[in-house]
Amino acid sequence: MTPEHVAASYDQIAHQWLDLSTYGFAQIERAVAFVKRKGTALDVGCGTGRLMGLLDKHGFRTDGLDVSPAMIALARDRHPNARLFHADICGWEQPQPYDLIVAWDSVWHVPLDRQGPVLTKLCRGLAAGGVLVFSTGGTDGPDERQNTFMGPPMYHATLGIPRTLRILAAAGCVCRHLEYDQHPEDHVYFIAQKPANANPTTGGPVRLRAVQPGDLPRMFEMQLDPESNRMAVTNPRSREAFDAHWTKALADPVNTTRAVLFDGEMVGYISCFPMDGEDHVGYWIDRAFWGMRIAGRALHLLLGEVTKRPLVATAATSNGASLRVLQKCGFVVERVHLAPASDRYPECEEAVLVLR
Repeated sequence: MTPEHVAASYDQIAHQWLDLSTYGFAQIERAVAFVKRKGTALDVGCGTGRLMGLLDKHGFRTDGLDVSPAMIALARDRHPNARLFHADICGWEQPQPYDLIVAWDSVWHVPLDRQGPVLTKLCRGLAAGGVLVFSTGGTDGPDERQNTFMGPPMYHATLGIPRTLRILAAAGCVCRHLEYDQHPEDHVYFIAQKPANANPTTGGPVRLRAVQPGDLPRMFEMQLDPESNRMAVTNPRSREAFDAHWTKALADPVNTTRAVLFDGEMVGYISCFPMDGEDHVGYWIDRAFWGMRIAGRALHLLLGEVTKRPLVATAATSNGASLRVLQKCGFVVERVHLAPASDRYPECEEAVLVLR
């Protein structure tokens, strides 16, 4: 199910959420206790505004966000002076940093392949010392499912506890509390906090190591991400094409291929390889870790290991992020041309950059 489908399902049952239940209040109270400055808060998946009243009582000026127009309409009736946003959290850009972000029983409706980026976005959207509290499924690994327990069809997914903890840490947050609050049900909630002196866009060690056979499933998963392919203007490889490409690439000693590690976790890969008589470089970073300067630091490390020059890199002219990474590492645009379509690449305007 897409977020639009989830919104349509909630539209059908919005009136059922007008109750004054205190479900989740105790957990959110625990999170509020970690907040040093009670300024602005954001309720992600605010529904009819049930939790916004609780946050208001603690002195927060609370914004609400929900993908369901029916829910937002009811929240506006309940909180006429609040700033409310009808939007999908996957594409919504926060207008400001928040001292507290609440995502109670909401982000688990986000498609599984987008949950990492959304969680990273929420962490990065915290003010210094800010707190994020959210609930999810308490599984050991990723899981997703659909059901009709609420009436209309509904979708739920979870990254699993280990992956969730890694993303929180990579985004510069510290887990303050983790609890199975409805045991034996697999319902958990996290409280995470951005340290007062944190700067997650520059912190965290990046290092490279040789790609190992066990990395290939992770690499295959990363290159399937639709938004990453849209940004890079690429077509994902099928399993057969992926295995054939990397079996050949890793067996050729001329290629230098490295896994990119951030805080010990593999978050991408980077390589130098010959093509059309030139030595090229290329990289791929998991979308959950975009915006943290990992690509630039990984490229800097690779350039210290691979000393031959010149090196060539290509990027779609629409991919401003990659162009900035390459140029900051000394690559210079030498020409721009229309690259024809192939199995791997759609037709696009492409910049050719060279490091001499």
